[in-house]
Amino acid sequence: MSFAFQNRPRVYNDIIEAVEHFLSVNPDLAERFLNSIEEAKAKILNSPKGFQVKYNENVRTLLLKPFDYHIYFLVEEQTITILAILHAHSGSEKISEI
Repeated sequence: MSFAFQNRPRVYNDIIEAVEHFLSVNPDLAERFLNSIEEAKAKILNSPKGFQVKYNENVRTLLLKPFDYHIYFLVEEQTITILAILHAHSGSEKISEI
């Protein structure tokens, strides 16, 4: 089965916020963070339902290694919807906003 990605609007803000933080620390970290998102998306495509379900019966998450960020996503028919990309420490608080 072939899947397509779509992002909720907040995902772009999540990425911008993280990249701005990493740029202030080390520009190389920002690039590595963006690459880790692409690698994670490839993993999700390989096994969309193979990741932990959190917060309700549909929201799945994948940890972006070595970063402490999670991708929160839904798998619906042939669409993978990325809901948010949140830091592990703030994710539990912000997940209700999704």
